[in-house]
Amino acid sequence: MKYSKTVAVTVALLSVGCAGQSASSADAPAVHQVGTSLSSAIVNTGYISGPALVSAGMANVLVSVPAQAGATYLWSASGGTIPGVDQNAAAYVNAYASGTLTVQCVVTLSGVQTVYTQAIPVAPVLPVTSFYYGSGLSADALANTVLGGPSLNSVSYRFQARHASALRGIRVFFIWSMVKSGYQAGQGGTIQVDLKADDNTAAHLPTGPSLASVSYGNIVAQNNNYPELQFPYPATLTGGGLYHLVFTNVDPTPTANYISLDSLYTNAQTAPMQPSLCDTNFAALVRSGTGAWKLRQGFTPILELDYADGGSQGAGYMEVWSTNAKAISGNAQVRETFKVSGPSRSFTKIMVRTGLVAGTSALTLQLTEADGTLVTQGTVPAASVLQGVPNWVTCTVPLSTVLSSGVTYHLTLTTAADTQYSIYPIRKGLDKGFSTSTAFPDGHAEATSTGSTGWAGWDMWGTPNLTTSDLQFMFVP
Repeated sequence: MKYSKTVAVTVALLSVGCAGQSASSADAPAVHQVGTSLSSAIVNTGYISGPALVSAGMANVLVSVPAQAGATYLWSASGGTIPGVDQNAAAYVNAYASGTLTVQCVVTLSGVQTVYTQAIPVAPVLPVTSFYYGSGLSADALANTVLGGPSLNSVSYRFQARHASALRGIRVFFIWSMVKSGYQAGQGGTIQVDLKADDNTAAHLPTGPSLASVSYGNIVAQNNNYPELQFPYPATLTGGGLYHLVFTNVDPTPTANYISLDSLYTNAQTAPMQPSLCDTNFAALVRSGTGAWKLRQGFTPILELDYADGGSQGAGYMEVWSTNAKAISGNAQVRETFKVSGPSRSFTKIMVRTGLVAGTSALTLQLTEADGTLVTQGTVPAASVLQGVPNWVTCTVPLSTVLSSGVTYHLTLTTAADTQYSIYPIRKGLDKGFSTSTAFPDGHAEATSTGSTGWAGWDMWGTPNLTTSDLQFMFVP
């Protein structure tokens, strides 16, 4: 399994489309190699840290270059503005409503200039899709957050309760490695999880006494990455209320015994971060020691919440197969095959997350029944798909269409041979104990290189025909 080992920077996010609530600042790792040498006196050897994608009007996007003793820095931006200090190793930029946000930093050290540039696509703000059918989540990697460790980190998973019932327990993803540093030390320490209320401020931080608590220790020796932790004395939640699960390493020496929580990581800064979730209602926060809580921008908790009434909610995807993206071009096609469980569902739009590699032909989305009967189809213009950066695009179908209960369908993505799109799935954790309410249970992603034949599940880690992943897609009413 591949994990994203990242370096933290601080980002402030202007949250849009979430009842007017704004988010707090965030630790958001994203590093990209960019830049062009402009003259013989200019060397280009480094990286700019910043998001791969921002939303229109995004404010206080942090970009940075490596700090060097004795160096001077001068930032500039086009397609946006720099609202504050522009002569440090890091700067904040504001994006305009559309186009491309291009940032540049000229670093001078001992008379030699290094010029760093980065072009960040600016995408329209996505509306939050409250009701959908599909995977509904996006990610580009996994990223860990240490609990304890040198920074004495604590983590809060903020969520909106969807059940008016006692929270019986939770399932999370702990990660460690005996060969790669930065994930754990010792036996992982003892992690205490406290259920807390939200403070109802604009930042929406945890507050007050614990409503319920559970501890989990000796984690490495127990050898269970996905434990279900049950509260000895569950607390009853108010449906629609905001709550926090605060994870604290209470080991006597948390700098020598620590573990990591794993999260989905999206290499973008968008509002909302997930098109199916309000940023306020599902997010990860982190603080060092007794410092201030900060939004963990780009991180989506891998978390299941289990209620006494038998209901569950959360995000149960626990792997991203971006290292094996498939091409959509000519005979190379991808699809999600699924059999509708539960009630029939109507939709007017289909959303998918993909990126344009080259060409100008539209992306075609075709919905058929298993026997090939066409249900509906539509197209997405190539101009609506960002080149080289995965982004959510919307296909509007001609009429409202029904997905009938018990019927098997194929959602197939195609384009002309002169154009190429790229797409990769996310792997659900149903075989790791996560509930079917936390991941799409009805189907899986497939690909072919021979047109309408030769379909097989994704191949990953040397294993062919895997049926545990979904395209990043959803049907929207």
